[in-house]
Amino acid sequence: SIVAVVCNLVIIIAAYLHYCHPPTMTTSMNSCFISVILLLQLLVVCNNIPSSQAFCPTTTSTSITTTTRSSTFPFQLHLTPEPLAEEGSWTAYLDDTTTGLVYYFNAGTGESLWTPPTETFPSISLNEDQQVIATNLQKKYSNDKQQQQKKSSQKKTTATTKTTEKKKKETKKEEGSSLIGTLFSKVNENRVVDKKPATTKKAEPTTKKVVTDTDDSSLFGNLFAKKEEAATTTAAAEPKVAKKETTTKDEAISFGGFPKLGNLFQKSSDESSSTSTTLELDMSAYVLPHPAKVRWGGEDAVFCKGRTFGVFDGVSGAEKLDGVPLYSVTLAQEMKQLVPSDMPLSVQQLTQQLTTAAEFADRSATGASTAVVASLSPEGELQALNVGDSSCFVIRNNAIMSKTKEIVHYFDCPYQLSEDSPDRPKDGTKLKVKCQPGDVIVMGSDGVFDNLSDAALLEQVSQYQTQRAAVLARKVVEASRRVSLDETAETPYAKMAKRNGDEDYVDGVGGKVDDVSCIIVKVCT
Repeated sequence: SIVAVVCNLVIIIAAYLHYCHPPTMTTSMNSCFISVILLLQLLVVCNNIPSSQAFCPTTTSTSITTTTRSSTFPFQLHLTPEPLAEEGSWTAYLDDTTTGLVYYFNAGTGESLWTPPTETFPSISLNEDQQVIATNLQKKYSNDKQQQQKKSSQKKTTATTKTTEKKKKETKKEEGSSLIGTLFSKVNENRVVDKKPATTKKAEPTTKKVVTDTDDSSLFGNLFAKKEEAATTTAAAEPKVAKKETTTKDEAISFGGFPKLGNLFQKSSDESSSTSTTLELDMSAYVLPHPAKVRWGGEDAVFCKGRTFGVFDGVSGAEKLDGVPLYSVTLAQEMKQLVPSDMPLSVQQLTQQLTTAAEFADRSATGASTAVVASLSPEGELQALNVGDSSCFVIRNNAIMSKTKEIVHYFDCPYQLSEDSPDRPKDGTKLKVKCQPGDVIVMGSDGVFDNLSDAALLEQVSQYQTQRAAVLARKVVEASRRVSLDETAETPYAKMAKRNGDEDYVDGVGGKVDDVSCIIVKVCT
Protein backbone atom coordinates (compact mmCIF):
# COMPACT_ATOMS: atom_id res chain seq x y z
CA SER A 1 0.00 0.00 0.00
CA ILE A 2 2.86 2.41 0.83
CA VAL A 3 4.60 1.62 -2.49
CA ALA A 4 1.38 2.28 -4.39
CA VAL A 5 0.87 5.65 -2.68
CA VAL A 6 4.47 6.77 -3.41
CA CYS A 7 4.27 5.64 -7.02
CA ASN A 8 0.99 7.45 -7.60
CA LEU A 9 2.41 10.66 -6.11
CA VAL A 10 5.44 10.51 -8.41
CA ILE A 11 3.21 9.85 -11.41
CA ILE A 12 1.10 12.90 -10.58
CA ILE A 13 4.19 15.13 -10.24
CA ALA A 14 5.72 13.82 -13.47
CA ALA A 15 2.48 14.30 -15.37
CA TYR A 16 2.17 17.84 -14.03
CA LEU A 17 5.68 18.79 -15.17
CA HIS A 18 5.22 17.11 -18.52
CA TYR A 19 1.93 18.68 -19.50
CA CYS A 20 1.92 21.99 -17.61
CA HIS A 21 5.54 23.09 -18.31
CA PRO A 22 6.50 21.64 -21.70
CA PRO A 23 8.94 24.46 -22.58
CA THR A 24 11.11 23.69 -19.59
CA MET A 25 11.54 20.06 -20.59
CA THR A 26 13.87 18.78 -23.31
CA THR A 27 13.15 15.82 -25.53
CA SER A 28 15.46 13.57 -23.50
CA MET A 29 13.71 14.68 -20.29
CA ASN A 30 10.34 13.94 -21.87
CA SER A 31 11.46 10.45 -22.78
CA CYS A 32 12.84 9.94 -19.26
CA PHE A 33 9.65 11.09 -17.59
CA ILE A 34 7.53 8.90 -19.85
CA SER A 35 9.70 5.89 -18.98
CA VAL A 36 9.45 6.66 -15.26
CA ILE A 37 5.66 6.99 -15.52
CA LEU A 38 5.36 3.67 -17.32
CA LEU A 39 7.67 1.91 -14.84
CA LEU A 40 5.87 3.29 -11.79
CA GLN A 41 2.49 2.42 -13.28
CA LEU A 42 3.71 -1.15 -13.80
CA LEU A 43 4.77 -1.30 -10.12
CA VAL A 44 1.34 -0.10 -9.03
CA VAL A 45 -0.37 -2.78 -11.09
CA CYS A 46 1.91 -5.49 -9.75
CA ASN A 47 1.42 -4.30 -6.18
CA ASN A 48 -2.39 -4.63 -6.53
CA ILE A 49 -2.27 -8.28 -7.66
CA PRO A 50 -3.43 -10.63 -4.84
CA SER A 51 -1.15 -13.22 -3.33
CA SER A 52 -0.54 -16.48 -5.10
CA GLN A 53 -2.94 -18.34 -2.80
CA ALA A 54 -5.85 -16.73 -4.61
CA PHE A 55 -4.86 -18.43 -7.81
CA CYS A 56 -4.54 -21.89 -6.33
CA PRO A 57 -7.50 -24.08 -7.26
CA THR A 58 -9.56 -25.16 -4.26
CA THR A 59 -9.45 -28.87 -3.69
CA THR A 60 -12.84 -30.22 -2.69
CA SER A 61 -13.79 -33.62 -1.38
CA THR A 62 -16.66 -35.54 -2.85
CA SER A 63 -17.14 -37.56 0.33
CA ILE A 64 -18.52 -34.80 2.57
CA THR A 65 -20.34 -31.51 2.27
CA THR A 66 -17.87 -28.60 2.30
CA THR A 67 -20.33 -25.79 2.99
CA THR A 68 -19.56 -23.93 6.20
CA ARG A 69 -21.50 -21.45 8.28
CA SER A 70 -20.89 -17.80 8.93
CA SER A 71 -17.90 -16.60 10.90
CA THR A 72 -19.94 -16.64 14.09
CA PHE A 73 -20.04 -20.44 14.03
CA PRO A 74 -17.35 -21.67 16.45
CA PHE A 75 -15.89 -24.29 14.14
CA GLN A 76 -15.53 -25.38 10.51
CA LEU A 77 -14.87 -28.78 9.00
CA HIS A 78 -11.68 -29.31 6.97
CA LEU A 79 -12.25 -29.34 3.25
CA THR A 80 -10.06 -32.43 2.81
CA PRO A 81 -10.34 -34.59 5.95
CA GLU A 82 -8.17 -37.66 6.17
CA PRO A 83 -10.17 -40.91 5.98
CA LEU A 84 -9.46 -43.30 8.86
CA ALA A 85 -11.21 -46.35 7.42
CA GLU A 86 -13.71 -47.21 4.67
CA GLU A 87 -16.33 -49.86 3.99
CA GLY A 88 -18.62 -49.53 1.00
CA SER A 89 -19.98 -45.99 0.87
CA TRP A 90 -19.19 -45.39 4.57
CA THR A 91 -16.02 -43.56 5.60
CA ALA A 92 -14.68 -42.81 9.08
CA TYR A 93 -13.22 -39.39 9.92
CA LEU A 94 -11.83 -37.70 13.03
CA ASP A 95 -13.69 -34.62 14.23
CA ASP A 96 -10.51 -32.63 14.92
CA THR A 97 -12.24 -29.31 15.47
CA THR A 98 -14.81 -29.79 18.25
CA THR A 99 -15.36 -33.15 19.96
CA GLY A 100 -12.26 -35.20 19.14
CA LEU A 101 -14.51 -38.16 18.34
CA VAL A 102 -14.65 -40.39 15.27
CA TYR A 103 -17.73 -40.03 13.06
CA TYR A 104 -18.93 -42.07 10.10
CA PHE A 105 -20.19 -40.53 6.85
CA ASN A 106 -22.09 -42.08 3.96
CA ALA A 107 -21.20 -40.33 0.72
CA GLY A 108 -24.15 -41.86 -1.09
CA THR A 109 -26.98 -40.87 1.28
CA GLY A 110 -25.39 -37.97 3.19
CA GLU A 111 -25.99 -39.73 6.52
CA SER A 112 -23.67 -39.17 9.48
CA LEU A 113 -23.28 -41.35 12.59
CA TRP A 114 -21.20 -41.30 15.78
CA THR A 115 -21.20 -45.12 15.97
CA PRO A 116 -19.98 -47.69 13.40
CA PRO A 117 -22.70 -48.22 10.75
CA THR A 118 -22.11 -51.97 10.57
CA GLU A 119 -20.68 -54.68 12.81
CA THR A 120 -18.02 -55.49 10.20
CA PHE A 121 -16.72 -51.93 9.84
CA PRO A 122 -12.88 -51.91 10.20
CA SER A 123 -11.46 -50.89 13.55
CA ILE A 124 -10.12 -47.34 13.85
CA SER A 125 -6.53 -46.55 14.84
CA LEU A 126 -5.15 -43.03 15.29
CA ASN A 127 -1.54 -41.95 14.84
CA GLU A 128 0.28 -40.07 17.60
CA ASP A 129 -0.65 -36.60 16.34
CA GLN A 130 -4.30 -37.55 15.90
CA GLN A 131 -4.35 -39.16 19.34
CA VAL A 132 -3.06 -35.96 20.96
CA ILE A 133 -5.63 -33.84 19.11
CA ALA A 134 -8.46 -36.21 19.99
CA THR A 135 -7.52 -36.38 23.68
CA ASN A 136 -7.25 -32.60 24.06
CA LEU A 137 -10.52 -31.93 22.24
CA GLN A 138 -12.39 -34.58 24.22
CA LYS A 139 -11.21 -33.04 27.50
CA LYS A 140 -12.15 -29.55 26.35
CA TYR A 141 -15.56 -30.69 25.06
CA SER A 142 -16.26 -32.57 28.31
CA ASN A 143 -15.27 -29.57 30.43
CA ASP A 144 -17.46 -27.25 28.37
CA LYS A 145 -20.46 -29.54 28.81
CA GLN A 146 -19.85 -29.84 32.56
CA GLN A 147 -19.65 -26.07 32.94
CA GLN A 148 -22.84 -25.65 30.91
CA GLN A 149 -24.63 -28.22 33.07
CA LYS A 150 -23.33 -26.58 36.23
CA LYS A 151 -24.60 -23.17 35.11
CA SER A 152 -27.96 -24.66 34.18
CA SER A 153 -28.17 -26.39 37.57
CA GLN A 154 -27.32 -23.17 39.40
CA LYS A 155 -29.95 -21.25 37.43
CA LYS A 156 -32.53 -23.92 38.16
CA THR A 157 -31.69 -23.95 41.88
CA THR A 158 -31.88 -20.16 42.07
CA ALA A 159 -35.18 -20.09 40.22
CA THR A 160 -36.62 -22.84 42.43
CA THR A 161 -35.51 -21.04 45.61
CA LYS A 162 -37.03 -17.75 44.48
CA THR A 163 -40.27 -19.46 43.51
CA THR A 164 -40.47 -21.27 46.87
CA GLU A 165 -39.87 -18.07 48.83
CA LYS A 166 -42.47 -16.22 46.75
CA LYS A 167 -45.03 -18.97 47.36
CA LYS A 168 -44.37 -18.92 51.11
CA LYS A 169 -44.92 -15.17 51.23
CA GLU A 170 -48.11 -15.42 49.19
CA THR A 171 -49.37 -18.29 51.39
CA LYS A 172 -48.76 -16.31 54.57
CA LYS A 173 -50.47 -13.27 53.09
CA GLU A 174 -53.47 -15.33 51.98
CA GLU A 175 -53.75 -17.03 55.39
CA GLY A 176 -53.70 -13.68 57.15
CA SER A 177 -56.29 -12.20 54.79
CA SER A 178 -58.51 -15.29 55.12
CA LEU A 179 -58.33 -15.23 58.93
CA ILE A 180 -59.20 -11.56 59.31
CA GLY A 181 -61.89 -11.72 56.63
CA THR A 182 -63.56 -14.72 58.26
CA LEU A 183 -63.40 -13.10 61.71
CA PHE A 184 -65.10 -9.93 60.48
CA SER A 185 -67.67 -11.99 58.60
CA LYS A 186 -68.57 -13.95 61.74
CA VAL A 187 -68.86 -10.78 63.79
CA ASN A 188 -71.21 -9.17 61.25
CA GLU A 189 -73.38 -12.30 61.10
CA ASN A 190 -73.76 -12.73 64.86
CA ARG A 191 -74.07 -9.12 65.97
CA VAL A 192 -77.87 -8.73 65.49
CA VAL A 193 -79.13 -5.76 67.51
CA ASP A 194 -82.71 -5.71 68.77
CA LYS A 195 -83.70 -2.15 69.59
CA LYS A 196 -87.45 -2.48 69.08
CA PRO A 197 -89.92 -0.97 71.60
CA ALA A 198 -90.80 -3.00 74.67
CA THR A 199 -94.52 -2.83 73.77
CA THR A 200 -93.88 -4.84 70.65
CA LYS A 201 -92.23 -7.63 72.61
CA LYS A 202 -95.22 -7.78 75.00
CA ALA A 203 -97.69 -8.04 72.16
CA GLU A 204 -95.91 -11.18 70.94
CA PRO A 205 -94.78 -13.04 73.99
CA THR A 206 -94.21 -16.25 72.05
CA THR A 207 -91.44 -14.76 69.93
CA LYS A 208 -88.09 -16.04 71.14
CA LYS A 209 -85.15 -13.75 71.53
CA VAL A 210 -82.19 -14.06 69.24
CA VAL A 211 -78.66 -13.82 70.51
CA THR A 212 -77.75 -10.15 70.81
CA ASP A 213 -74.82 -8.05 71.76
CA THR A 214 -75.38 -4.35 72.52
CA ASP A 215 -72.29 -3.78 74.60
CA ASP A 216 -70.72 -0.79 72.86
CA SER A 217 -67.82 -0.99 75.26
CA SER A 218 -66.68 -4.29 73.77
CA LEU A 219 -63.48 -4.56 71.76
CA PHE A 220 -65.05 -3.70 68.39
CA GLY A 221 -68.27 -2.01 69.59
CA ASN A 222 -67.59 1.36 67.99
CA LEU A 223 -66.21 -0.26 64.86
CA PHE A 224 -69.52 -1.91 63.97
CA ALA A 225 -71.89 0.81 65.29
CA LYS A 226 -72.97 1.96 61.83
CA LYS A 227 -73.50 -1.57 60.59
CA GLU A 228 -75.71 -2.34 63.64
CA GLU A 229 -77.90 0.69 63.00
CA ALA A 230 -78.38 -0.32 59.38
CA ALA A 231 -79.26 -3.86 60.43
CA THR A 232 -81.81 -2.54 62.93
CA THR A 233 -83.49 -0.34 60.32
CA THR A 234 -83.81 -3.26 57.93
CA ALA A 235 -85.22 -5.53 60.63
CA ALA A 236 -87.88 -2.98 61.59
CA ALA A 237 -89.11 -2.70 58.01
CA GLU A 238 -89.53 -6.48 57.57
CA PRO A 239 -92.42 -8.52 59.07
CA LYS A 240 -91.59 -10.42 62.20
CA VAL A 241 -90.82 -14.08 61.95
CA ALA A 242 -90.36 -16.19 65.04
CA LYS A 243 -86.86 -17.63 65.13
CA LYS A 244 -85.81 -20.72 66.93
CA GLU A 245 -82.73 -20.43 69.06
CA THR A 246 -80.30 -23.08 67.87
CA THR A 247 -77.14 -22.07 69.62
CA THR A 248 -74.75 -24.99 70.11
CA LYS A 249 -71.47 -25.31 71.92
CA ASP A 250 -69.38 -24.65 68.77
CA GLU A 251 -71.52 -21.67 67.78
CA ALA A 252 -71.48 -19.95 71.15
CA ILE A 253 -70.43 -16.31 71.07
CA SER A 254 -67.25 -15.43 72.91
CA PHE A 255 -65.85 -12.03 73.78
CA GLY A 256 -67.00 -9.03 71.74
CA GLY A 257 -69.06 -11.18 69.31
CA PHE A 258 -66.12 -13.31 67.97
CA PRO A 259 -66.74 -16.98 67.12
CA LYS A 260 -64.60 -19.65 68.67
CA LEU A 261 -61.30 -19.97 66.84
CA GLY A 262 -61.54 -23.76 66.83
CA ASN A 263 -64.65 -23.63 64.70
CA LEU A 264 -63.05 -21.03 62.42
CA PHE A 265 -59.94 -23.06 61.68
CA GLN A 266 -62.02 -26.19 61.19
CA LYS A 267 -63.99 -24.43 58.47
CA SER A 268 -60.84 -23.17 56.72
CA SER A 269 -59.39 -26.68 56.78
CA ASP A 270 -62.54 -28.14 55.24
CA GLU A 271 -62.53 -25.55 52.44
CA SER A 272 -58.85 -26.22 51.70
CA SER A 273 -59.33 -29.98 51.50
CA SER A 274 -62.26 -29.63 49.12
CA THR A 275 -60.26 -27.55 46.57
CA SER A 276 -56.85 -29.27 46.69
CA THR A 277 -57.48 -32.07 44.16
CA THR A 278 -54.23 -32.85 42.33
CA LEU A 279 -54.34 -34.12 38.75
CA GLU A 280 -51.96 -36.94 37.90
CA LEU A 281 -50.44 -37.66 34.48
CA ASP A 282 -49.95 -40.80 32.43
CA MET A 283 -47.39 -39.60 29.87
CA SER A 284 -45.52 -41.41 27.09
CA ALA A 285 -43.75 -40.62 23.79
CA TYR A 286 -43.13 -42.58 20.60
CA VAL A 287 -40.87 -41.67 17.64
CA LEU A 288 -40.70 -43.38 14.23
CA PRO A 289 -37.96 -42.09 11.86
CA HIS A 290 -38.35 -41.61 8.12
CA PRO A 291 -37.69 -44.98 6.36
CA ALA A 292 -34.55 -43.51 4.77
CA LYS A 293 -33.25 -42.21 8.11
CA VAL A 294 -33.81 -45.23 10.35
CA ARG A 295 -30.11 -46.03 10.72
CA TRP A 296 -29.34 -42.70 12.39
CA GLY A 297 -32.65 -42.03 14.12
CA GLY A 298 -34.21 -39.34 11.92
CA GLU A 299 -34.57 -35.64 12.69
CA ASP A 300 -37.44 -35.64 15.22
CA ALA A 301 -36.71 -35.43 18.94
CA VAL A 302 -38.89 -35.37 22.08
CA PHE A 303 -38.54 -34.93 25.84
CA CYS A 304 -40.76 -35.60 28.87
CA LYS A 305 -39.80 -34.46 32.36
CA GLY A 306 -42.04 -33.98 35.37
CA ARG A 307 -45.12 -32.12 34.15
CA THR A 308 -43.43 -30.61 31.06
CA PHE A 309 -42.99 -32.12 27.60
CA GLY A 310 -42.10 -31.13 24.03
CA VAL A 311 -41.67 -32.20 20.39
CA PHE A 312 -38.92 -30.87 18.08
CA ASP A 313 -39.21 -31.51 14.34
CA GLY A 314 -35.96 -31.14 12.39
CA VAL A 315 -36.43 -29.21 9.14
CA SER A 316 -35.32 -31.62 6.40
CA GLY A 317 -34.61 -28.82 3.90
CA ALA A 318 -32.23 -26.95 6.21
CA GLU A 319 -28.50 -27.02 5.46
CA LYS A 320 -26.53 -29.28 7.79
CA LEU A 321 -22.89 -29.86 8.62
CA ASP A 322 -21.59 -33.41 8.85
CA GLY A 323 -20.46 -34.72 12.21
CA VAL A 324 -22.30 -31.99 14.13
CA PRO A 325 -25.30 -32.70 16.46
CA LEU A 326 -28.72 -31.97 14.98
CA TYR A 327 -30.50 -28.82 16.11
CA SER A 328 -33.69 -30.68 17.08
CA VAL A 329 -31.83 -33.24 19.20
CA THR A 330 -29.84 -30.50 20.94
CA LEU A 331 -33.02 -28.58 21.78
CA ALA A 332 -34.59 -31.68 23.34
CA GLN A 333 -31.49 -32.46 25.40
CA GLU A 334 -31.10 -28.89 26.65
CA MET A 335 -34.78 -28.50 27.55
CA LYS A 336 -34.65 -31.73 29.53
CA GLN A 337 -31.74 -30.31 31.54
CA LEU A 338 -33.26 -26.86 32.04
CA VAL A 339 -36.82 -27.88 32.97
CA PRO A 340 -37.43 -28.60 36.70
CA SER A 341 -38.89 -32.01 37.50
CA ASP A 342 -40.95 -30.94 40.50
CA MET A 343 -42.97 -27.97 39.22
CA PRO A 344 -44.93 -26.87 36.12
CA LEU A 345 -43.91 -23.90 33.96
CA SER A 346 -45.87 -20.92 32.70
CA VAL A 347 -45.82 -19.76 29.07
CA GLN A 348 -43.34 -17.05 30.02
CA GLN A 349 -41.04 -19.61 31.66
CA LEU A 350 -41.38 -21.98 28.70
CA THR A 351 -40.40 -19.13 26.37
CA GLN A 352 -37.37 -18.27 28.50
CA GLN A 353 -36.17 -21.88 28.76
CA LEU A 354 -36.64 -22.51 25.02
CA THR A 355 -34.74 -19.31 24.24
CA THR A 356 -31.82 -20.49 26.40
CA ALA A 357 -31.83 -23.89 24.69
CA ALA A 358 -31.96 -22.28 21.23
CA GLU A 359 -29.02 -20.02 22.02
CA PHE A 360 -26.99 -23.07 23.04
CA ALA A 361 -28.04 -24.93 19.88
CA ASP A 362 -27.04 -21.91 17.75
CA ARG A 363 -23.47 -22.35 19.00
CA SER A 364 -23.16 -26.12 18.96
CA ALA A 365 -25.68 -27.71 16.56
CA THR A 366 -26.52 -27.81 12.87
CA GLY A 367 -29.73 -27.60 10.88
CA ALA A 368 -33.05 -26.12 12.01
CA SER A 369 -36.07 -27.25 14.01
CA THR A 370 -39.64 -26.38 14.87
CA ALA A 371 -40.70 -26.63 18.53
CA VAL A 372 -43.85 -27.16 20.57
CA VAL A 373 -43.56 -27.37 24.38
CA ALA A 374 -46.21 -27.52 27.10
CA SER A 375 -46.61 -27.87 30.87
CA LEU A 376 -49.60 -28.99 32.96
CA SER A 377 -50.07 -27.77 36.53
CA PRO A 378 -51.44 -30.02 39.33
CA GLU A 379 -54.63 -27.93 39.19
CA GLY A 380 -55.10 -28.77 35.51
CA GLU A 381 -53.96 -25.60 33.72
CA LEU A 382 -52.21 -26.47 30.46
CA GLN A 383 -49.89 -23.82 29.01
CA ALA A 384 -48.22 -24.38 25.62
CA LEU A 385 -45.86 -22.58 23.23
CA ASN A 386 -45.66 -23.46 19.52
CA VAL A 387 -43.03 -22.33 17.00
CA GLY A 388 -43.79 -23.90 13.61
CA ASP A 389 -46.21 -26.49 12.24
CA SER A 390 -46.26 -29.08 15.02
CA SER A 391 -49.40 -29.16 17.19
CA CYS A 392 -50.81 -29.85 20.64
CA PHE A 393 -54.47 -31.00 20.95
CA VAL A 394 -56.71 -31.30 24.03
CA ILE A 395 -59.40 -33.95 23.49
CA ARG A 396 -62.42 -34.26 25.81
CA ASN A 397 -65.42 -36.56 25.39
CA ASN A 398 -64.18 -37.62 21.94
CA ALA A 399 -64.09 -34.04 20.67
CA ILE A 400 -61.26 -31.54 20.12
CA MET A 401 -61.70 -28.98 22.87
CA SER A 402 -58.62 -26.84 22.10
CA LYS A 403 -55.38 -26.89 20.11
CA THR A 404 -52.33 -24.75 19.35
CA LYS A 405 -52.17 -22.64 16.20
CA GLU A 406 -49.63 -23.47 13.49
CA ILE A 407 -47.41 -20.60 12.38
CA VAL A 408 -45.74 -20.60 8.94
CA HIS A 409 -44.10 -18.09 6.58
CA TYR A 410 -45.62 -19.83 3.54
CA PHE A 411 -46.49 -23.36 2.41
CA ASP A 412 -43.87 -25.89 3.51
CA CYS A 413 -41.85 -23.16 5.28
CA PRO A 414 -42.82 -23.13 8.98
CA TYR A 415 -41.42 -20.85 11.63
CA GLN A 416 -38.21 -22.51 12.78
CA LEU A 417 -35.31 -22.06 15.15
CA SER A 418 -31.72 -22.04 13.88
CA GLU A 419 -28.59 -19.90 13.90
CA ASP A 420 -29.55 -18.23 10.63
CA SER A 421 -33.30 -17.94 11.24
CA PRO A 422 -34.90 -14.66 12.38
CA ASP A 423 -37.62 -16.63 14.22
CA ARG A 424 -37.34 -16.81 18.01
CA PRO A 425 -39.42 -18.53 20.74
CA LYS A 426 -41.09 -15.21 21.61
CA ASP A 427 -42.65 -15.22 18.12
CA GLY A 428 -44.52 -18.48 18.75
CA THR A 429 -48.24 -18.90 19.41
CA LYS A 430 -49.46 -19.51 22.97
CA LEU A 431 -52.20 -21.67 24.46
CA LYS A 432 -53.79 -21.68 27.94
CA VAL A 433 -56.61 -24.09 28.72
CA LYS A 434 -58.09 -25.76 31.80
CA CYS A 435 -57.95 -29.56 31.72
CA GLN A 436 -59.94 -32.02 33.78
CA PRO A 437 -59.81 -35.74 34.56
CA GLY A 438 -60.46 -37.82 31.46
CA ASP A 439 -58.86 -35.36 29.03
CA VAL A 440 -56.27 -36.65 26.55
CA ILE A 441 -53.47 -34.35 25.35
CA VAL A 442 -51.99 -35.26 21.96
CA MET A 443 -48.77 -33.49 20.94
CA GLY A 444 -46.96 -34.38 17.72
CA SER A 445 -44.85 -33.33 14.76
CA ASP A 446 -46.32 -32.62 11.33
CA GLY A 447 -45.69 -36.28 10.50
CA VAL A 448 -48.87 -36.97 12.48
CA PHE A 449 -51.10 -34.05 11.53
CA ASP A 450 -50.09 -33.93 7.83
CA ASN A 451 -51.47 -37.46 7.45
CA LEU A 452 -54.26 -37.83 10.04
CA SER A 453 -57.33 -35.64 9.81
CA ASP A 454 -59.06 -34.51 13.00
CA ALA A 455 -61.65 -37.26 12.55
CA ALA A 456 -58.97 -39.93 12.06
CA LEU A 457 -57.11 -38.75 15.15
CA LEU A 458 -60.29 -38.82 17.27
CA GLU A 459 -60.98 -42.33 16.01
CA GLN A 460 -57.58 -43.54 17.25
CA VAL A 461 -58.00 -41.84 20.64
CA SER A 462 -61.52 -43.22 21.08
CA GLN A 463 -60.49 -46.75 20.12
CA TYR A 464 -57.53 -46.94 22.51
CA GLN A 465 -58.53 -44.45 25.22
CA THR A 466 -58.80 -47.18 27.86
CA GLN A 467 -55.20 -48.24 27.16
CA ARG A 468 -52.11 -46.73 28.75
CA ALA A 469 -50.56 -43.62 27.20
CA ALA A 470 -47.67 -45.68 25.77
CA VAL A 471 -50.07 -47.86 23.76
CA LEU A 472 -52.06 -44.89 22.47
CA ALA A 473 -48.91 -43.00 21.40
CA ARG A 474 -47.67 -46.02 19.44
CA LYS A 475 -51.05 -46.54 17.77
CA VAL A 476 -51.26 -42.89 16.66
CA VAL A 477 -47.74 -43.02 15.17
CA GLU A 478 -48.35 -46.33 13.39
CA ALA A 479 -51.62 -45.04 11.91
CA SER A 480 -49.80 -41.92 10.66
CA ARG A 481 -47.12 -44.03 8.99
CA ARG A 482 -49.69 -46.28 7.27
CA VAL A 483 -51.51 -43.29 5.81
CA SER A 484 -48.24 -41.63 4.76
CA LEU A 485 -47.44 -44.63 2.53
CA ASP A 486 -50.88 -44.68 0.93
CA GLU A 487 -50.82 -42.81 -2.40
CA THR A 488 -54.63 -42.72 -2.58
CA ALA A 489 -55.35 -41.52 0.96
CA GLU A 490 -57.11 -38.20 1.47
CA THR A 491 -54.81 -36.29 3.80
CA PRO A 492 -54.65 -32.72 5.13
CA TYR A 493 -51.23 -32.24 3.52
CA ALA A 494 -52.38 -33.41 0.06
CA LYS A 495 -55.29 -30.95 0.07
CA MET A 496 -53.01 -28.08 1.10
CA ALA A 497 -50.37 -29.07 -1.48
CA LYS A 498 -52.97 -29.11 -4.26
CA ARG A 499 -54.17 -25.61 -3.33
CA ASN A 500 -50.56 -24.40 -3.50
CA GLY A 501 -49.86 -25.95 -6.91
CA ASP A 502 -47.62 -28.84 -5.87
CA GLU A 503 -47.17 -31.05 -8.94
CA ASP A 504 -46.84 -34.19 -6.81
CA TYR A 505 -50.34 -33.70 -5.42
CA VAL A 506 -52.34 -32.49 -8.42
CA ASP A 507 -55.15 -34.90 -7.48
CA GLY A 508 -55.22 -33.75 -3.85
CA VAL A 509 -54.60 -37.25 -2.47
CA GLY A 510 -51.65 -39.15 -1.04
CA GLY A 511 -49.76 -39.29 2.23
CA LYS A 512 -46.52 -37.55 3.12
CA VAL A 513 -43.69 -39.78 4.31
CA ASP A 514 -41.85 -38.10 7.16
CA ASP A 515 -40.43 -38.59 10.64
CA VAL A 516 -43.35 -39.17 13.02
CA SER A 517 -43.28 -38.33 16.73
CA CYS A 518 -46.11 -38.21 19.26
CA ILE A 519 -46.55 -37.58 22.99
CA ILE A 520 -49.74 -38.69 24.78
CA VAL A 521 -50.70 -37.28 28.19
CA LYS A 522 -53.75 -38.76 29.91
CA VAL A 523 -55.11 -36.57 32.71
CA CYS A 524 -56.43 -38.45 35.75
CA THR A 525 -56.93 -38.10 39.51
